[in-house]
Amino acid sequence: MTTAASPDLAHTCEVALRPNDFDRAGHLNNSVYPQLLETGRWEWGLAHGVDPRHSPLVAVVLRLQLDYLRAVDWDPVGRLAVRTSLAERSAYSFTLAQDVTEPDGTAVARGLVRLGLVDRRTKRVHRADLDAMLGTTGRTT
Repeated sequence: MTTAASPDLAHTCEVALRPNDFDRAGHLNNSVYPQLLETGRWEWGLAHGVDPRHSPLVAVVLRLQLDYLRAVDWDPVGRLAVRTSLAERSAYSFTLAQDVTEPDGTAVARGLVRLGLVDRRTKRVHRADLDAMLGTTGRTT
């Protein structure tokens, strides 16, 4: 069973763009978007008290869906915002919804990332008890 998540688990971070993030056409390279989403996921976890560097569990990407909505033109000192929120959860996985936006709020990409948890030492699948990980009480909408 999958449930929708409480909206208060959303987090937004800014990510600086680098000159080498752009292709020869002057657009943000499509390979950079998954990196932006990964940064957003790290920041989301840290904002909710989960530091993967010190956890026995590792989140692994089970599915990545990414919609490119609009080109980002060359700006070697530009910044984009990545908003990450919990979209769904089940016993062994959870899905994060992620939006990438320009500083004016224009959406440039939208992603859904389904993650599972694996024990770092044994490599075995672990239940995705987000309430325990995030210190929440299982609130859902």
